[in-house]
Amino acid sequence: MNMEQTPQRIRWVVLAILIGSAIVLTILDSTGLLDTVVGIVRDPLSAASAITAARTDTTLDLLSGPRDLETANAEIARLQTENETLARENEELTEIQRKYQNLQELFNRASETPAYRRITADVIAYDTNPAVRSLMIDKGRDDGVRVGQPVEGPRGLVGQIYRVSNDAAQVALITETASAIPVRLGDSRATGVLRGGGRGNPPTIDWIDLTTPVEVGELVYTSGLGGKFPPDLVIGRVIDVERNEAELFQSAIVQPATDFNSLETLFVITDFQQVDTSIFEEAP
Repeated sequence: MNMEQTPQRIRWVVLAILIGSAIVLTILDSTGLLDTVVGIVRDPLSAASAITAARTDTTLDLLSGPRDLETANAEIARLQTENETLARENEELTEIQRKYQNLQELFNRASETPAYRRITADVIAYDTNPAVRSLMIDKGRDDGVRVGQPVEGPRGLVGQIYRVSNDAAQVALITETASAIPVRLGDSRATGVLRGGGRGNPPTIDWIDLTTPVEVGELVYTSGLGGKFPPDLVIGRVIDVERNEAELFQSAIVQPATDFNSLETLFVITDFQQVDTSIFEEAP
């Protein structure tokens, strides 16, 4: 070996190492790994400890995974239970609000005629008899309920008491064919007799003077004629008028204001001012 060339080779090797190191350091610096490498060079024990700790944390995370999943499932179950409880409470509050609104409408209507004496009653059943559609209430003879008394709901007249026991009563609805109520129209002031149309059919006002201009949309009230019903109880609204020039009278189809399928609390009108006409029933 030529000893004279050895120093020159060493210089070239050192130069190559320096150039390679510079390139490596440049790459590490551009990728953000230079600080990590410097940290390893300065304190190899700390670097080794950090690597070991990272692997240990990963292992612990793997071991604690099932425990975290169990905790998450328990939390989901708790939240579902709370959600069901809140939903039930919301339904109960909605029901209370609906009952309150129903009672408010009922008593607002009662305030319009304070002279009438009323008692409140709850609907406890609907009669399944196909001949007469009726409902039952939880007030009876012991509460002052008598046959023939009018029954009013939040939106208008419901019917009339036709059967009574000590603690319950049966109400025949105004939609039944046996029902006959003297009525007056709100705008034209025409009078007639409201007769029920039976199941599935709206009631009709008969015996309206043909010369009276009856219009669709007129409100229908009790007239008070005959003394069985007090005046000005709302019944419904005219939805059609039947006229025949060959007849002396016309008729009107009425849509009742009351929804008879959703009644809960009612008023029984136990007393109202009646006009005494018994003297005219006596023979002269």
